[in-house]
Amino acid sequence: MDEYYIAIPTSLNLEQRLSKFPPNFAFNKDYCSYFIAELIRESFKKNTNENTDINAIINHFIPRSSVLMQKLYRGSKRHLDYLYENFPGEGPMLHRTNYKVGQSYSYRLPKYYWGDGQMKIITISENTLVKKIQKNTKATIHNPVRKKIDFLRGYFNSKLFELDHQSALIDLYADYKSTGNYKKYLSNVLKVVDFKNGYFPFYHRLNTDGRLHTAITTFPKICRKHLKYDNEGLAEVDISASIPFFLSYLLDLTVNSASFSLSTTKPGQYKINNPDIRTLYMLVKSSVFLSTKEVAVFKELVINDKIYDHFMLRFLNTPGFETDYENRNGKPFDGDTVDLKRYSKGKLLSMLFAKNSQYQQEQAIFSEEFPTIHKFVKAFKSMKIKGVKTTHVHKRLSYLLFQLESYFMLKIIAREINIKHKRKIPIFTLHDCIVARESDIEKVHQEVHAIFTREIGYAPNLKVSYWI
Repeated sequence: MDEYYIAIPTSLNLEQRLSKFPPNFAFNKDYCSYFIAELIRESFKKNTNENTDINAIINHFIPRSSVLMQKLYRGSKRHLDYLYENFPGEGPMLHRTNYKVGQSYSYRLPKYYWGDGQMKIITISENTLVKKIQKNTKATIHNPVRKKIDFLRGYFNSKLFELDHQSALIDLYADYKSTGNYKKYLSNVLKVVDFKNGYFPFYHRLNTDGRLHTAITTFPKICRKHLKYDNEGLAEVDISASIPFFLSYLLDLTVNSASFSLSTTKPGQYKINNPDIRTLYMLVKSSVFLSTKEVAVFKELVINDKIYDHFMLRFLNTPGFETDYENRNGKPFDGDTVDLKRYSKGKLLSMLFAKNSQYQQEQAIFSEEFPTIHKFVKAFKSMKIKGVKTTHVHKRLSYLLFQLESYFMLKIIAREINIKHKRKIPIFTLHDCIVARESDIEKVHQEVHAIFTREIGYAPNLKVSYWI
């Protein structure tokens, strides 16, 4: 790649400064633009609190090692001194902290250069600089990816992806003006920049959620319509109510199969990676009675994509619904049943994954309908195992269900499609979805349905959505 993409504020006008106050040395505009872009990226990382306002991001001073900067570009000091110079009527383009022994200078972009926060994406093309930047920004690839699911990594080919970043920026800015969430806006702009640069990391933490996290899973949903692969738009096959589905699968096998375990037919391979969670499952299974009738009703609701609808009216009539709904959605409830179902989904999943001391109203509603399933869930989130921190105990149910999801989506479905079609159908996983080209999506839909039916005897409710 001969160019490198960066994001800087639309209000930043380096050309104006250069024309009014020409430097007395050979000036490298690419280096200065890159330096400023990195300050912005680090300023975003510095904001670790929940404040989403622009002022929570732009006021950080960012330390920059002069040694590292000189290695990246030999003339760094002269360029930064020029940007720091307080020219009459123009002011400094960088603020800088006073020198202290043993500490690097720290810099920030003055507030007036941020404008209203709108960002633009530009390219730098100075060959030596671009090569050094690319050498220093290698994407992280977890070893389990290389060892177990490296076939998926091969589809991330920057030459086959086409991203209309200008249109993506327009949509992101409009969303920011609507929500006021600058932290989310800047995060998504940087994700678009990384995608344009072919920066494709792969994270796969086996003992926690077990999910594969990639540039596709983190790519802003609002920008998907601007992404193409091999000159085609993308689409997805999605498991409706994925978490309840894998919970119902687990519960169904628990009550209907005396010999059920979390191992697979392959020696030493398990559907669940974490041995503590496997042990916990066996303990809970032997100590909590599950009603076969309850499990059957729950499974039927899930397969027919009715589980969230089932609780909508109950959640609607709970005390404090109006306030809670508005806090979650940023607007009052207007009677829209689609919004209410989305709210119901959020409440049910939050209850399943939260500590047992939380979401008491929701637990009471769920327990009325499914008392033994509720006891099973509570036991799984409270039973102690040696070596597991008490603060993490409640997270084990989410880990169990995410790892089940990942076992099927990564190790069974994605792998089989890859082998069967000899890599002629490029696929990407998006947690409970398989993403493919529009021309391949119906075939992928059929494959996913057939594989689930073969593996467990039935298939979840599957939906096809186009990224348009």
